[in-house]
Amino acid sequence: MKIIENTLWIEYADFLSAGWKEMTLKMANHRNGSFWQMIVDPADRRKPLVKFETLRDEHKAKLNEYFGDVHSYMAKAPIKALVKIDHKAHEFFLSYRYDSNKTLPTEHITKYTTAANWLNMLNQVNADKRIMKKQLNLSLAAFWMHVCDIIKADKIDLPTSYQRLITKMSEYQEKGYECLVDWRFGNKLAAKVKDEVSESILLELIANPNQHDDVIVARVYNDWALKNDYRTIDPATVGNHRRKNNHLIQAQREGNGVWYNTYGKIIHRNRPSAPMLLIGSDDNDLDLYFTEVKMVKGKKYTNHYYRYKLIVIMDAHNDYILGYSYGETVTVDLVKAAYLDAMHHIKFLTGGWYLMDQIQTDHWGIKSLEPFYSSLATFTPATAKVARAKFIERAFGTTWHQILKLYPNYAGSNIASTKRLNPDNVDLVKKNFPTIEQGYQYIDDFITRMRMIPDAKTGKTKQQMWVEAFGNSELSQQHRITDARMLYLFGQQHTHSHTITNGGIKVTFDGQQYIYDIPDELYLQNVGKKVQVIYDPYDKTRVLITDGASLRFVATEFQKMSAAIADYKEGDRARLSHLLAMKKGHNEQIGAKKDKRKVMVERYGIDSASLLQAQVITKEIKQIAEQTYQRANYEKPRSLDDALNQM
Repeated sequence: MKIIENTLWIEYADFLSAGWKEMTLKMANHRNGSFWQMIVDPADRRKPLVKFETLRDEHKAKLNEYFGDVHSYMAKAPIKALVKIDHKAHEFFLSYRYDSNKTLPTEHITKYTTAANWLNMLNQVNADKRIMKKQLNLSLAAFWMHVCDIIKADKIDLPTSYQRLITKMSEYQEKGYECLVDWRFGNKLAAKVKDEVSESILLELIANPNQHDDVIVARVYNDWALKNDYRTIDPATVGNHRRKNNHLIQAQREGNGVWYNTYGKIIHRNRPSAPMLLIGSDDNDLDLYFTEVKMVKGKKYTNHYYRYKLIVIMDAHNDYILGYSYGETVTVDLVKAAYLDAMHHIKFLTGGWYLMDQIQTDHWGIKSLEPFYSSLATFTPATAKVARAKFIERAFGTTWHQILKLYPNYAGSNIASTKRLNPDNVDLVKKNFPTIEQGYQYIDDFITRMRMIPDAKTGKTKQQMWVEAFGNSELSQQHRITDARMLYLFGQQHTHSHTITNGGIKVTFDGQQYIYDIPDELYLQNVGKKVQVIYDPYDKTRVLITDGASLRFVATEFQKMSAAIADYKEGDRARLSHLLAMKKGHNEQIGAKKDKRKVMVERYGIDSASLLQAQVITKEIKQIAEQTYQRANYEKPRSLDDALNQM
């Protein structure tokens, strides 16, 4: 969609996304009637634009149903585009610990990271209000109105009123990520919210668009204050707050101005200056034929023209292929597999796990895949309402097919191309096409050839140039992540739950058993606990262990010790000594807890053996035991008789 001279125009891509068929659009383009008024896109004269206001009501309704209200959609999309993923925030919440090494639940990690992403953007815009005018063409009031609407609609964990949102922005600037963690997870900062609540309620009452006078506001506020143990105020205090905070509440109290939204001039882009700054992914009908043999109703059926669907992850810096996957059809899992393959290839080239800064894709599967893309990088789908080309589409061109032509099973360009293969020759050689079972060999060889294409000027391969550029750029390396986060983002959950035992965690993958070790500091407090195992399909030497709540850690494959001393390798003796010391330490911890319990019951004259022999523990004695245990660390001990006398 575009706005040109205050008129809303719909692009062909918008119609296709909303469910129109291409032939329907072509016929409408040919007629160009009163309900289908069109102009040529000033930015790209190859593309027609359709005037929204002249469309039939049912066509308007169809677009509104898909995009939401199109006018509101146009206003809010550029604001969302300003929000960038804060990798440091995600790392902070992923590693946040409370109550003796408990971790945040997964949904709260996502919720708090999203809030941090938005607060970063809002504080940036608030500090440089020129962004509203130059990039968004919005008034101050319109911007904040849209922001509050988006927060409410997308259920972002931030205040939905302007005053409270500004307060939260200031608190975030002062206290950082921790102020987003609520009191349930041991955050002491969240306990200081009481005064902020009272001030927020008072300002909300003052800011009401009905513009109630100070006497009414004081009366309503005092009704709330008496019920919630706050001090009451008089109308003069309300007036002081109204005047003092007029700059915060005036827009809501006295009304917002007319808001506008238009796109600026098209920005012609250079390629990214370094690797990992812009990654594109797309599907491709790989133009190689394979022979498929299968049984259909008891008869052997041979298809010589089977083609794989290929998912390609490509770096726009120099069209280097970082990862790929292939299958019979394009699925969400196939897309995720391609990104996992890219991560392993990046690790192979660089020695570390690195995330990309920005991801660009088409609209396929966006409802299912957008959370996945957004967890990795800033996500800008091709349907975003800013004119931008997809670099990856250009890559499926001449060079791509020049390499494919080297294979005897080349299928030619797509069906619409004028450069078709000689059908007589295809029919002659089809019996020699490789089988679908051999497909992985051909696809892997093709990807390798694409990566090793030499540069005409330097003679260096694409891979060599990518590695050198990566090593020379701090921007390329800005999103290095830990092994734990890599598994968290890309790992697959094992189908069965497992138990932490004294033998570690035993997991079976494809009939082969793996044993994973438990870190010493987590063993005693978690032995016997049921956990889930999240694994990397490409590397099962380590896994992410979690109970879905407060426990999360990386476990590595247990390295068995040699039974015979003669088989010891360098370092084995030291490792054995460490393992024995660990077992001894666990025994000492258990013994210390036992001694503490014994001292506790003896201090209060309770004979546990006698109680067991009597085969009864009265309700009163049980209560005394619980109470004395709770007071043990801060009350002066007293006798059992004294305790009974006070009951």
